[in-house]
Amino acid sequence: MRRTALGVSTLFFLFACGETTSDPAQDAAVESDLVDSTSITLDAEPPQPDAAPAPITPSEVRVRNADMFDAVRAHHDDPALCVDGDWQLHYGDGGMYGPAFDLLYWQQTGEMKYRERAGAALDRNRELVKAAAADPAGSLDQVETLSMALLSLIEAGLYLPDAGGYRQAADGLLEPLDFLAVGFGDYLELTQGEFAATTYGPTALSAFLAIVHLEHALAYPDHDFEHHRDRGVEVLGHIHTRVWSDEMGCYRFKPRDDRYPNITMMLAYARAYQLTDDPLHLMRFEDTLTGIQRLKDADGDHYHSPYSRESAGAVDEDYTTLSSQNYLLMALIVAYQVTEEQRYLREIDTILTWIRDHLWVEGRLMHHWVNHRVANEDDDFPYCLGCNLQTLYILLMVETTMRAAESEE
Repeated sequence: MRRTALGVSTLFFLFACGETTSDPAQDAAVESDLVDSTSITLDAEPPQPDAAPAPITPSEVRVRNADMFDAVRAHHDDPALCVDGDWQLHYGDGGMYGPAFDLLYWQQTGEMKYRERAGAALDRNRELVKAAAADPAGSLDQVETLSMALLSLIEAGLYLPDAGGYRQAADGLLEPLDFLAVGFGDYLELTQGEFAATTYGPTALSAFLAIVHLEHALAYPDHDFEHHRDRGVEVLGHIHTRVWSDEMGCYRFKPRDDRYPNITMMLAYARAYQLTDDPLHLMRFEDTLTGIQRLKDADGDHYHSPYSRESAGAVDEDYTTLSSQNYLLMALIVAYQVTEEQRYLREIDTILTWIRDHLWVEGRLMHHWVNHRVANEDDDFPYCLGCNLQTLYILLMVETTMRAAESEE
């Protein structure tokens, strides 16, 4: 098992994304010259293939985005955005990525105010999860908030030596959730919740269950490691049987529903490969990455987000959310951590550059790109705090990857 210093925190939340390709070689120009009054055409040099691009490092990626990171972090230091551990202005994901960012930033810098803010958020999440564990069926309408709260308690084990209380609370909800999943054949076709079941779909919800188990194995290896690793892999197998499409080359939204591909499985497979070394998981990661190339923009620097294009009033397919780019980035980062494949790191760099150039506005990352412009206050959802915290967390993941690489030199 490869236990990187960095834990990916994922949720069932988003789908869309891929990998870059190099430009084709250009034909060599034919040179000509005039000598005296006679025109002489010189023989053209034979076309030369493009040289392989020079390798890039996580350090270079982190430095290129340092100004964006500093500005977005400073904006979200506003105490009004996190009141008694309750993050504001988000759609459920602030409860996960708030403490995840804070803990990793505290780990890297030693700044205690981030540790304290994370503790307040985790304590609040623990109470939410404990209440849901006492009445699982009655809590399904809060699936978005509870899923993130549950995941935050599991991720805490990656950074805190005394996270046992958070693990116990998480296990108290994970056990009945798993019991429910077994009854559904590990494929959660639910209708409860505010938007996750209808917007992201059953495949995403089911992938979330696999991810929770795999993250548990990573964060708490001394507590039923084999059970959670194997259970995560088992869930992935059942999802593959139900919704993998050979024709589409990706995972369906749900059985017989091909409305758009689902990338959540990429993150789950990258983590499964990290924990098992089974090449099947890396192969399925690659298959899914290939299948979602249809979502790549013609410019090759970002991916379209069809899951909410219609509701955003997009007039063409070039509609992209920050959230969808974030979840692809997380999958690619885990894949890079366990394989050190340059093409994954280049794709990470390309997507982060697009985010920096298109969505960064005055200390915030806006929610989406639509109709050839960045989101603004005239849109229904111009900004999501949780997505901003997730991008900050992703940049810290790059930092952690960089430090791990430097320590091996």
